Amino acid sequence: MCVEASQGITTLLIRDCQRGDADTYTINVRNSAGSKDCKFQLKVVGKPGICTGPITFDEITADAITLEWGPPKDDGGAEVSNYIVEKRRTTDNKWTTVASAIQKTTMRVIRLHDGIEYIFRVFAENKYGVGEHLRVSAVNSEGIGEPAEVEKVTELVDQEMLPDFELDAELRRTLVVRVRASIRMFVPIKGRPVPEVTWSKDDTNLKTRAHIDNTESYTLLVIPDCTRYDAGKYHLSLENVAGKKTGFVNVKVLDTPGPPVNLKPREITKNSITLQWEIPIIDGGSKIRNYIIEKRAATKKAYTVLSTTWQKCSFKIPDLKEGAYYYFRVSAENDLGVGEPAETPEPIRVSQAPSAPENLYVTDVTSDSASLAWTKPLHDGGSLITGYVIEAQKKDTDQWVHVATIKALDYTVTDLIEGAEYTFRIMAVNASGRSDPRESRPAVIKEQTSAPSFDLRGVYQKTIIAKAGDRLKVEIPVLGKPRPVVSWKKGDTVLKETQRLNIETTPTSTILNINEIKKKDGGQYSMTGKNMLGAMTETITILVHDIPGPPTGPIKLEEISCDYVLMSWDPPENDGGVPINNYIVEMRETTALVVGNLFKSTGLIDGIAYEHRVIAENMAGLSKASKPSEPMYALDPVDPPGRPVALNITRHEVTLSWTKPEGDGGFSITGYTVERREMPNGRWLKANFNNILETIYTVSGLTEDATYEFRVFARNSAGAVSAPSQSSEAILCRDDIEEPRLDVDASYSSTVVVMAGEVFKLEASVTGRPIPSLVWTKEGKELEDTAKIEIKTSEFHTTLTNKDSLRRDGGAFTLIASNPGGFAKFIYNVKVLDRPGPPNSLTVTDVTAEKCPDHDGGSRITGYIVEMQGKGSEKWTQVMVVKSNEAHVTGLTQGEEYTFRISAINEKGVSDPRPLNVPVVAKDLVISPTFKLLFSTFSVLAGDDLKIDVPYAAHPKATATWLKDGVALKETTRVNADATDKNLLLVIKEACKDDVGTYTVKLTNTAGEASTDISVILPEILVTDQENQKLSL
Repeated sequence: MCVEASQGITTLLIRDCQRGDADTYTINVRNSAGSKDCKFQLKVVGKPGICTGPITFDEITADAITLEWGPPKDDGGAEVSNYIVEKRRTTDNKWTTVASAIQKTTMRVIRLHDGIEYIFRVFAENKYGVGEHLRVSAVNSEGIGEPAEVEKVTELVDQEMLPDFELDAELRRTLVVRVRASIRMFVPIKGRPVPEVTWSKDDTNLKTRAHIDNTESYTLLVIPDCTRYDAGKYHLSLENVAGKKTGFVNVKVLDTPGPPVNLKPREITKNSITLQWEIPIIDGGSKIRNYIIEKRAATKKAYTVLSTTWQKCSFKIPDLKEGAYYYFRVSAENDLGVGEPAETPEPIRVSQAPSAPENLYVTDVTSDSASLAWTKPLHDGGSLITGYVIEAQKKDTDQWVHVATIKALDYTVTDLIEGAEYTFRIMAVNASGRSDPRESRPAVIKEQTSAPSFDLRGVYQKTIIAKAGDRLKVEIPVLGKPRPVVSWKKGDTVLKETQRLNIETTPTSTILNINEIKKKDGGQYSMTGKNMLGAMTETITILVHDIPGPPTGPIKLEEISCDYVLMSWDPPENDGGVPINNYIVEMRETTALVVGNLFKSTGLIDGIAYEHRVIAENMAGLSKASKPSEPMYALDPVDPPGRPVALNITRHEVTLSWTKPEGDGGFSITGYTVERREMPNGRWLKANFNNILETIYTVSGLTEDATYEFRVFARNSAGAVSAPSQSSEAILCRDDIEEPRLDVDASYSSTVVVMAGEVFKLEASVTGRPIPSLVWTKEGKELEDTAKIEIKTSEFHTTLTNKDSLRRDGGAFTLIASNPGGFAKFIYNVKVLDRPGPPNSLTVTDVTAEKCPDHDGGSRITGYIVEMQGKGSEKWTQVMVVKSNEAHVTGLTQGEEYTFRISAINEKGVSDPRPLNVPVVAKDLVISPTFKLLFSTFSVLAGDDLKIDVPYAAHPKATATWLKDGVALKETTRVNADATDKNLLLVIKEACKDDVGTYTVKLTNTAGEASTDISVILPEILVTDQENQKLSL
């Protein structure tokens, strides 16, 4: 024991604490200001002490003895819960337990063997443990007490053996059994005397569920035709006087899962419900793969499947009918199939918070109160209104004060301040929450009076029209303070109230109710309101319209023919208070007499709905008619659609396409329904929840690596549904890569020719997996959807439409389809025919126009018109028409200035003219020599002829001189030089290595001179490096 102290803390440390350390401890703290004591009680708990001895015995017989001992003096700080008694033969060192749950300090030991000598010992036990061994002792959770031994007793006692059993390897592990098989647990047992065998399971009465067979050497439990509820832990207990042994066997039953737990709505709106649930307690021995969610309207018996692949424990059901009641159920699915469903016990109503109450009025004001009245909301949110919340706001404050929550439609707010101005508001409450508030007009709190009056603004011309048989409710707002007393009259007679006709009074109005109104209820109704300030009477008129009586008969047949009858009748005596609009004439053919209970009705008219009923007849007469059959249209059947074909397959989606039915039953096809079935044994499930208008549809939500087949139904505008199409081929849901392919009409292989101003369309179909992306380009630039170029692209088709075509819209359009498998492209050539454009770059070289138009208008240029205009003249004169792109104009006056222009011609017309940029003066041209070489190096193979063409310009004509490597070139039969007005030509026949070198050509005229160098090489000439044996060019 030691004491440790630090700043503000002191610690008493007792190591190896013993029972004797239990005591009261005092801490004394003192300083110059005084001292303080604190006491605390230390309690040390542990195992009980040694039982008080010696053990005494009594009532000794040949096979039994009674032992008695005293309790331990030290109980270890806890009550002794039981005693353990052990025995052994004097000839044996092995102790065996006689009993382990003895509550008293005495015990009768039986089944001893005559003539055998025994030694006994006793242990005490509390909640802290058991005493130490080899002595009679008390034991508890803190340790073992000291034993109290007994003297040797010689008795004849029976031989005993502790119960024991051994589970085989299969039972030691989890026993796995398929549903509807038998659970069989065979366990060998031993023990003397024969132990009592007990099988148990927490949630099952095994006596009624299982067959249990017990013998001296084994116990057998058999459960035939097991279910998922037989899974769990089975406890086995063996017990005799020698002791007890327990064990257990875990059993797993492979089955479909049990129902999900705690299915309930999590959120409810006016058109949707979100469900939530917990995973099933019993998973059937395998992982839950997904859930199947279904719904049904409370008025129907059949469930509709919402989802079969949902994997979460919550699901939102949209598009529900507001105010309707629905049942929902959820089933879990594992590898063995779909389990039992969990169903909502009560129907769930689709609702939301209500709309605001209507017409909040301050009906009365006193010096300290205000009476409010309102009408129910127009919309209750789909759920019952449970009450109304009233709040008030005093003028010049921003705070709304809660007044009351009530269920009535009126309320008087009290304890208000006289002279103050208040605004009130009210909110309706239902199961989904509060509505928006409805505010009243501001009201000043003071005593007010006014004469009676009625607000007839809601009654047009003080006249109300009702249909006979309807329920009439006339509500007239009543004004006046104090609140007037209202009385009603019909004509001059006080209105007598009955169960059918009565008056209802509210704080703000008077209401006339007439149930099943009749013709006689029409007339003048007056209401009179009276209070202390006077009286006021108003009158309204009620008109009752009824159906007319039957036409006055009998019907007169005026004229009869083989194909018509002319008949007449008199008007009804009673027109119902409304002029007769028209008459309806009905015709019935003679009834057919049928023997037997089968009849074919023929001669029906296509598209007409028919009902049939049957009357039985015997000698006594005719029976009552049967109920009419359901109305049925006389319609031709709809042929089934074509067999669906997979256009695209991924791991979770399949895109299908099919052909329209050959026969539509006489009415247009309005939609399709697609069903899917998981192979090999799945059931057919609806794959679409919206109407399918096209013959292509993508089915989503599929399981990867699962195999499916699909079928399609067609429906026409008359409501007839076809038989299902032929099922598709088995489709494996797996990502597949297929190189894109473009399917282009053969007409696009040649150039597409259109006239200017017209529309041209380019289109193609595409295949590939995954679905390829499509891009249109022109001249390397990607095209986009604009007002002029319209691009429409679906998953397997694309169209490019060019509107109001111009010449520049022609050219090469490229369509590229690409996916991970590769790409494909197709080039469309488009030519737009138009008038040609003006010639380009008109120049004068010796009065010669060069270059063709930029655009030929999509048609070959057939010629050019050359026109000229003299200086100071506004008239253009046609000079000539030529077919080439040059013209030589003669007959000009030397020194005069001229302007020229050129127009191109094709089969579509004449282009706009292109003028010469600057005027030209007619005089001899002087041009210094210039070369127009495109390149300065020429290459020729040895033995081939070499031709060097050098374009040039010069005026007057220049003289040409050729040099090779600075030496004048000598012409021979192999080397020849020639010259024209525009070109120089050097020809070298059968070129050899001697012809390699630099050639210089010089041009000279009166305007000057020019020269240029040209290199000639022979690629076959190689130089050998003797040392490295390498060849270099």
